[in-house]
Amino acid sequence: MKWMDKYSFNNKSFVLGFIISLIGSLPLGYLNVIGLQILLEQGGLAVISFILGIIVVEFFVLKTVSFGAKWLVEQKKLLLFIDIFTILFLASISFYFMSNINNENSFSLSQLHLAQYPFILGVLLNGLNAIQWPYWSGIYIYIFRTKKLKTTKKANYIFIIGALIGTGIGMLIFAYAGQYILVENNIEMTHYLNPALGMLFFILASIQIANLFLNKNKMETI
Repeated sequence: MKWMDKYSFNNKSFVLGFIISLIGSLPLGYLNVIGLQILLEQGGLAVISFILGIIVVEFFVLKTVSFGAKWLVEQKKLLLFIDIFTILFLASISFYFMSNINNENSFSLSQLHLAQYPFILGVLLNGLNAIQWPYWSGIYIYIFRTKKLKTTKKANYIFIIGALIGTGIGMLIFAYAGQYILVENNIEMTHYLNPALGMLFFILASIQIANLFLNKNKMETI
């Protein structure tokens, strides 16, 4: 969050929410990878529908967290549960893909019944994304304490709108940039999907484990 200290966001709630969410949605993650595959297999309308499902859940998270951020970050047992759930969730998916690396038939979204309903798939997958709760709680506490965002309802609504648009645009940029790279280089995503997703979820789970121990050490030091 150090980059936010360099800029003044007074009366710029939309820009603040947009930039934070855009930066957060661009890195490689399982939602972005699935969005890319939806674009490749079903087209632009389907990936937009998928992203809208993600945004619906994010709106609920942001609205809830904006009122209870301080309470949530003080619930150490709940945060521990969220961390453990996230690790187990990511690790189990990693194990699934790793165990199917030698399978000639790579995973495809067409194998999932819910893939026919990208919006519902987006809602479900982002609903399972428990790590976003402490993430946005930390963001809110920081921008409130540093007065980057006013505590008024109007400022919060504008911030949320900016954040939702930032998420949507960030995921679209990732999906279309990924499609361009794959098409231009004649890369068949399905050939590498199982090992790529297996490694991706393994790395994400490892990062969560590292964060869990780092946070534990910080608390013990305090």
